[in-house]
Amino acid sequence: MAVSLAECDEMIAACEKSGTLLAVNHSRRWDPTFRAAKDLIESGRIGKFLTMISHCEGIKPYPAWRSDEEGPLLHDATHTFDLFRIYAGDAAWVVGTAVRRLQPFPLEDESMSIVTFRNGVTGVAIVNELTEFAQFDLELIGTHGKIVIGMGEKNLWGVKKLVTRDAHVDPNIEWHALDPQPFPNVSARTPMEEAADDVVRCLDEGGSPLSTGEDGRAAIEIIMGVYESERRGNARVEFPLPGGPSTLYEMRREGFFA
Repeated sequence: MAVSLAECDEMIAACEKSGTLLAVNHSRRWDPTFRAAKDLIESGRIGKFLTMISHCEGIKPYPAWRSDEEGPLLHDATHTFDLFRIYAGDAAWVVGTAVRRLQPFPLEDESMSIVTFRNGVTGVAIVNELTEFAQFDLELIGTHGKIVIGMGEKNLWGVKKLVTRDAHVDPNIEWHALDPQPFPNVSARTPMEEAADDVVRCLDEGGSPLSTGEDGRAAIEIIMGVYESERRGNARVEFPLPGGPSTLYEMRREGFFA
């Protein structure tokens, strides 16, 4: 959406003042597979929701996408943190890293972060622009199963009791393993088709799109929190953050990523 919370606030205010609909292209909010995963969590299919683990990895496939203005956190992981919020709500705090290892640009090419949400769910984000292969997936873990989605993958597991030799020694010993389950059938429509319909509906009938300016800002806030954690020596950073200029650009002026 932007490279600072100040820019996000300017965009939101300008659209509110002019009566302009603002939708942010976090496309997985409209993706039938990712929406089905949310339904599975809310229906209790994987038990109590505990943890999210995301991989967001890969060198940009097109040279024009590479720049010294934004690294993989802002360019790619904005989708990761938006997904975290879809499934877990508002973030409480984050601790993370943002370092430059291989790429020539003066910004991060690798980040690891742990986000804790107000409802107690945790999210782990593994982000880099280092690997030749591209990977974007999300693992959603509950007490009684898990879901893995991303890049065409959609898998659901429950749990099953295992019969082991331990049970012959003591019947109270029980081991359980993941048990593959059918993932619900979902629409074949693309996220962009769904997004276009959503925007047209809002224009015709009023209301807000599935991905609002405030949603976009909240993802940027988590990213700014990751940068701020690195800036403070990988300290825990509480939300909400004060608005203001880009933490990334402030860090560059302070000598980070040199």
